[in-house]
Amino acid sequence: MRKMTLRAYVDLLKLEDVLRRHSFYFKAARCAIEIYLKLHDNPLTNESQEQEVNSENLSAKELKKMLSKQRRAQKKAKLEEERRHAERERQQKNQKKRRDEEEEETSGPKEELVPEKLERIENPLEEAVKFLTPLKNLVADCIDTHLLAFEIYFRKGKFLLMLQSVKRAHAIDADNPWLHECLIRFSKAVSDHSNLHETINKVLTQEMKKIFAKKNYESFNEEFLKKKSNSVEHLLSGAKMMYFLDNSRQEKAISIATQLDETMSDRNVKTCTKVLEALLDGSFGSLQLQAEDYRTACHKLFPLATAFMPMANEDDKSPAMNNATINHDVLSNEI
Repeated sequence: MRKMTLRAYVDLLKLEDVLRRHSFYFKAARCAIEIYLKLHDNPLTNESQEQEVNSENLSAKELKKMLSKQRRAQKKAKLEEERRHAERERQQKNQKKRRDEEEEETSGPKEELVPEKLERIENPLEEAVKFLTPLKNLVADCIDTHLLAFEIYFRKGKFLLMLQSVKRAHAIDADNPWLHECLIRFSKAVSDHSNLHETINKVLTQEMKKIFAKKNYESFNEEFLKKKSNSVEHLLSGAKMMYFLDNSRQEKAISIATQLDETMSDRNVKTCTKVLEALLDGSFGSLQLQAEDYRTACHKLFPLATAFMPMANEDDKSPAMNNATINHDVLSNEI
């Protein structure tokens, strides 16, 4: 074996050990975990069941129209499935037989990835853990790893693992806005669970006192808001927790989250998009009107950002989209 070939092989082995530390894998794993969390929080319902419920309230004419539409959709889906099946068969025939046999010997037959099956998975949290484990082992110095871990364990009700996650994240960046949300949600969950084992409850209370320094939720959140009053992202997290702790303070929380003063250090497309998403996803309740007002204000600041484009008719969409595409480089720099 030649010297350079051996070195290349050794480098390949070293790369294999840390491949999942690469930033590209981290981004993909984070995306997968977030998708599984959303599937857990909002599982997709069976379309046929929804249609049965809706059909009960329809007239005979509307029911006939709906059934006709369903038949056309089924026929179209069947034709599309047949086309995909034929394409798969053609691709399989073009592959070399020897290569297929080698793959089966080494890794076994591969399971076909069916989108409908993947989006209705039985246990999304367990699938999320599969992506989380290599991140905890190889990217432990990144705070997002531990915050993603917290989100999973929070939904699984694993209090000690939640504590481990927030402590590790706190050691990396105590002022992180996402961590602030996790700390308050975690402390609230601990106080709301009176049936915890005595030893576990003692450990949780003792460790959280070190972080909260004998402050209650409200004062801890108010102090966070004062400390980070010039950051859009931090104000958003503090406002979300204000509404989470007391939903009667909705107006106050919205006014804090939607500040667009020039003094804000991170007033850009990325952070303002996060605020708009929070207004739309129910973090502050139902706020369609306030969300549109905020979208309009952001559009004045960032007229090229597609996230803040005003709602237009179909005929008016193309020029706006073309304009945003032409100025893509400018928008990228702004982000």
